[in-house]
Amino acid sequence: MVMLQPDAFTVDDQPMRLRSAQPATHATTRPLASRGRLTVFALALLAAPAAQAQDRPRLEPARDVAVTYRLVGQGAQGQVALAWRAASRQARLDNPDGSFLVADLAAGNGFMAHDQARELMVLPAPPSDAGIPGLIPPGGRFVRDAADKVAGQDCQGWRVEMPDGGRGRACITADGVVLRSVGSGGAGQPEQGLEASAVSYAAQDAARFTRPAGYREIAAPR
Repeated sequence: MVMLQPDAFTVDDQPMRLRSAQPATHATTRPLASRGRLTVFALALLAAPAAQAQDRPRLEPARDVAVTYRLVGQGAQGQVALAWRAASRQARLDNPDGSFLVADLAAGNGFMAHDQARELMVLPAPPSDAGIPGLIPPGGRFVRDAADKVAGQDCQGWRVEMPDGGRGRACITADGVVLRSVGSGGAGQPEQGLEASAVSYAAQDAARFTRPAGYREIAAPR
């Protein structure tokens, strides 16, 4: 899955998404204005329709957590860091090149920023029941699979079937932390995604989830 899909996080302008099977390579710094695929992905992900009610895992962590993910799959390299602040229902996903995305599920908005370029892009509201953007694509159908353990944490396995024919696998803790999310766009396409390498249930600093002041705001593509 990535199912992380992240096009929302690119490395050398290659989307790190489960469905594209594009390998991630070494990180470079690139301003938000040049990240066409990144911004289009983020908008599509945040605006996607929610899945129908079904037997499905909790997709929102019940408490503060920080997770380091390693990218997995053919040619995949690098890491993505997630921080979740439960009290405010805010998620932050950090890309190796210095860009990051914050999704505020309580307020129904989000933004993407790049510290070195000092640029910021406001994003539309995420789906109400899709969990943290970038980990499990919205709209999937979940089927229970075998239990497993990832990064020392117990998790429930799930198979995920996407409306566009993509399929993936996820392993999610009982308290809503995605530990593994891998998948492909269809038959014959290699799997890509991410898997947790470290999990810390530590309190998260609210300052890391606030919109940075003084950054140049870039209009989101329509």
